[in-house]
Order: sequence, then structure tokens, then C-alpha cells
Amino acid sequence: MGKVEIIRLMLRAGRAKDMLDFVEGESRYLSEASDGAPQDPELKRIWIMVVHHLRFLAEFGDDVSVQSSGGRVYRSYPEEFDKWLSAGAPGISEIDIKRYIEENPFDGNE
Repeated sequence: MGKVEIIRLMLRAGRAKDMLDFVEGESRYLSEASDGAPQDPELKRIWIMVVHHLRFLAEFGDDVSVQSSGGRVYRSYPEEFDKWLSAGAPGISEIDIKRYIEENPFDGNE
């Protein structure tokens, strides 16, 4: 199973917070193999939207695309997330994602 497929499964399994930890540099599974935010301007813009998208999913879930809280309006960015995945999820190493899955396998309920 490849990196992009694992990331898609993580979101389907409700693990947006774990994926957010990867893109925010907080995951204990990150190593030097993961580059973090891309330097290419367009990929960097997409990366920022991926962070916002994952924060939204971690807080509000995937049942809604716009949510208001505390007088602010939040939204998800699935198109940008898909662009990031289509580009191969740059910035996150396949080695690191696979190590996460080895230690946190999907079960039949996810």
C-alpha cells in the first residue's frame, strides 16, 4: 500500500488529527525523511490549505464543509487536499507514514 492510499484510509478511519500532526511537524513518526512544507510556491500554498483542511476535519469531522464556532466561520478544503494527494503528498515521507501504520494498524471497525 502506498503513501497516498494510506493517507486516504487514515481520513476515512477518522484519523485526521494524526494526519494533522504529520503536516504540522508534531507527529512522533516524523523523521529526516519527511521534508515538511514544500519550497515550490504552488505546492506551499496547497500545503497551507491542507493544514486548514485537516484542522477542520479534526475539529468538526467530515459531515459538513462549513462550520461556525465562536463567531468565526471555518470551511474544509477537499479540492486542495486532493491536489496535494495527486502530487504525491509532498513533504511527508512514505517511510514515516508506513511506520505510523505499522504501529497503528487499521482494524475492521475503521
